Order: sequence, then C-alpha cells, then structure tokens
Amino acid sequence: MKVIDPASIKRARDARKIVEDLQVRLMQCEMHLEDLARCAEIAQITNQFHLLSSFTAAANEYLQDKLEMPEQETGEMKIRIITDDETVSN
Repeated sequence: MKVIDPASIKRARDARKIVEDLQVRLMQCEMHLEDLARCAEIAQITNQFHLLSSFTAAANEYLQDKLEMPEQETGEMKIRIITDDETVSN
C-alpha cells in the first residue's frame, strides 16, 4: 500500500473512505498482533515454541501489503557520544 499524501485529498467523501479503510487495516493489524502476543505467552508457559510458526506466517502474510514509505535522502549527520570520561564528536 502506498502512503497517501494528505494534501492530495480534496473531497470529504474521499477522506471518509480513506479513514474507513485505514481503520479496517488497523483492526486487522491489532488482531494479528494480539494473536502473536497470546501465542507467544502460551508458548513461553508451555515450552511449545512450535506453536508460533502458524501465527508468524499469518502475520507475515498480512505484512505483504504494508505501507511503503518513500525513500528519503539522508544528508550528513553529526553524532555526539557522551561517556563518563569525555565527549567524543564525529
């Protein structure tokens, strides 16, 4: 699924449709996350980690249509590392 530019939405009807679609996608995502969390909890308690495979496969299948963010050019970055003794800048 492509990212939607909010500035491109001109009509309220289009915005409502997008909101409805995104709510459905969010509920599906929450369902898969909840399934994985419960399965992981059961697998941890019972030491039956093979249970995770089918839930992981279902989640990965859902992620096939995940939002794709456009690549952004990264510029020069400055990093400062603070330690107990001194500050090192890069």
